[in-house]
Amino acid sequence: MENKIRLELKNVSFSYGKNTAVKNFSLQVEDGSFTSLLGPSGCGKTTLLRIISGFLEPKEGEIFIDGKNQKGIEPNRRRIGMVFQDYALFPHLNVRQNLLYGLKINHKSKQESEEIISKIAKSLEIENLLARFPNELSGGQQQRVALGRALVLEPAILLMDEPLSSLDTKLRTYVREELREIQEKLKITTIYVTHDQEEALSLSDKIAVLNEGNLLQVGTPKEIYFAPKDKFTADFVGRANLIEENDEIFMIRPEWFELAENSPASNQTDCLTGKIISKTFLGEKTRLKLLTNDGKTILADLRTITLPENISTAEVTLRLLRKTKLS
Repeated sequence: MENKIRLELKNVSFSYGKNTAVKNFSLQVEDGSFTSLLGPSGCGKTTLLRIISGFLEPKEGEIFIDGKNQKGIEPNRRRIGMVFQDYALFPHLNVRQNLLYGLKINHKSKQESEEIISKIAKSLEIENLLARFPNELSGGQQQRVALGRALVLEPAILLMDEPLSSLDTKLRTYVREELREIQEKLKITTIYVTHDQEEALSLSDKIAVLNEGNLLQVGTPKEIYFAPKDKFTADFVGRANLIEENDEIFMIRPEWFELAENSPASNQTDCLTGKIISKTFLGEKTRLKLLTNDGKTILADLRTITLPENISTAEVTLRLLRKTKLS
């Protein structure tokens, strides 16, 4: 049985004056899935969220939620929850009151509101935080409360606009893992905006890569990483060596190399030799920048434990494990 399509955008375009923000954008989002909109600042990601939520009307194209055209439907009637970049928690209200806020606007009864808050607080494991104020919470706890405030409204779709960008690196990784666990547990259809390729790869079922308002590629994280369709996607989603051979462009990820001396099966056709320009220690891996014998500059990430002590001055031969032709 085919998965239900919860959200569909068909040929959506939008401009701010003479500046086109989104160009002929089409996307299908399956029910219960986690989809990331990935791209650099100014590529149209947040504009698309505002179009989906109803705060912007597309100049062209259509939006469907559960098969129903959303043209003319106001934001508060679209059953969409939103988690903002800065969480936007009310500082003068405690956690319970923050969760209650939207329910009061929707005229839920006191008993019904308490039942919903209890259910969501238990799902997010914030029952012990209900009496605290936002300034008494860690970044991860604030993120859970912001998520809870969106979920109490029982949205069909959850929109998240770079919600982890204000966290430090270690906390961001921890909260990211929690967020994915919660989403999978609740099975809520989620659209997540980010410019961080690691976030998109680790969180998503599908990734939509954007640049300058254009949709370049849609695919699973593995499809986007291992088989990008163009130079921009190859270079934006991780590091990439782009090599031209016989009028064709190939992508080689830095980790797709190993020392040839550690690989008895190596032959000249899958090896390259070069002089080390620089060496960067990155813990379990070491990044080498090489100038090859045929004049190419290559980045190679090798397991630190495999490198000989004199690697900093030596000329090295690397075996290429794989490469991908760009279409």
